[in-house]
Amino acid sequence: MKSFIVFAVFVAISVALPFEVFEDETGQEFVLVPVQRQRRDVTWLVDEDKYGLGQKGKFFSNNNHQFDGSYGASKAWGSHGLKPDTFGGRLDYINKPSGSTGFVGVDRTPGYGTDVTAGAKYNIAQGKNWGADVTGQYGRHFGGPGGTGKPEAGVSLNVEGKF
Repeated sequence: MKSFIVFAVFVAISVALPFEVFEDETGQEFVLVPVQRQRRDVTWLVDEDKYGLGQKGKFFSNNNHQFDGSYGASKAWGSHGLKPDTFGGRLDYINKPSGSTGFVGVDRTPGYGTDVTAGAKYNIAQGKNWGADVTGQYGRHFGGPGGTGKPEAGVSLNVEGKF
């Protein structure tokens, strides 16, 4: 009996909720629903050396592709002024059917230069209990007291198995 009463209350509430039906010039009826917004996570950083703020979110996503982005800034406790000591951002790409990924990131510290990084992972083959992929990364430091550094790059082959 209790479950019937609970069910009846839920049905009564759902039927009582108002919604507007709109009709266009051809006679088709539409129900308008609010636009769904993507969630964006805000990250706070507070530790003994610095404090910072960052945000990440999804720019685009469908059944095959996804683009995520993030940015942030941090400042040392003892530094002066309002400008952040370090700031940067990153853009990530995911190919959902293959599981392949890629990213590009930039971090800037005024007076000390800019770090640029990029990388990708491509799934070569996958089985039920194993997988193989190739990963490549590139990074370089531009400007600052030491000048522009040499590029750093690497490629690796990863094989994973579950026994």
